[in-house]
Amino acid sequence: MYNKNFILKLIAFTALFFILDFCISKFLLNGLEKYYGLNDDTEIVLVGHSHLMLGVDKRKMERELGVGVSKYTREGVNVTDRKIMTQQVLRKNKKINTLIYGIDAWTFTSEGLSNNSHKLFYPFLNDSVIDSYVSKNSDLSEYLSKKIIKTSRYDELLISSSFRGYLGKWTNLKFGKVDVENLRANIRNGDYRKIENTDYNIEVLRETLDLLAKKNIRVILLYVPTIVLLTKVQEPAYNETIALFDAFSKEFDNVEFLNLQEPWSKEYDLFYDPIHLNPEGQSVITEKLIHYLKISEK
Repeated sequence: MYNKNFILKLIAFTALFFILDFCISKFLLNGLEKYYGLNDDTEIVLVGHSHLMLGVDKRKMERELGVGVSKYTREGVNVTDRKIMTQQVLRKNKKINTLIYGIDAWTFTSEGLSNNSHKLFYPFLNDSVIDSYVSKNSDLSEYLSKKIIKTSRYDELLISSSFRGYLGKWTNLKFGKVDVENLRANIRNGDYRKIENTDYNIEVLRETLDLLAKKNIRVILLYVPTIVLLTKVQEPAYNETIALFDAFSKEFDNVEFLNLQEPWSKEYDLFYDPIHLNPEGQSVITEKLIHYLKISEK
């Protein structure tokens, strides 16, 4: 009798655990989709990493353009991740006519971004494409644990983003100004991220653009400014990268290259750090992007 009661209690506890796990994860996923603008009828979508996240004000765009904007930006994502994100948003959002893809001098550089960025996709394991991508980049025990216990897919950052979605809070700001003298010292010591274009990453972006071309979606390759000191020190590699973006805009009829480096890359007060803009910088660049979108519609 004791064993039978114990087994019944164990079954009841297990059932309750998985019911709660399902309900909580469903709640978190819904908030996360709201935050990223997935399953929305938005006409404009932003795809990129933290560089674009801090560079553009989604709410300001919506107010001034009068259309919905989805901001699907994730910290540390590489071009392969962004291809997955683009595919995902195309499956979720059916009314997209413009996709703004964040780029910079290191778009084709493998070093410097997260090697564990696949973990950002844990909440979306019910999507077969994402499930396949994550399974290839995770060890088996890690993957299975996330498949079985759905709430384990969320870390503190993802939970925070989920609640931001429910609260309608899309402000992404870093206050302060870059330490220019410290940056110059680091550059003199060779301590800075090198631009190293790889054929693999170039091809991944080409595949992403080809996918969007087949969907007849307008693409804007947006270079949110990075501080000039980082690109000046490796000017040949930087120029090579810019030439690649120019080439893509010529290869695909639906692709435009909007380079906002000049003159803003020299305006040091707009930067929080060498790569990311502070609120003042975000305001300036958002205005320039809005202006570009308005005049290019005419």
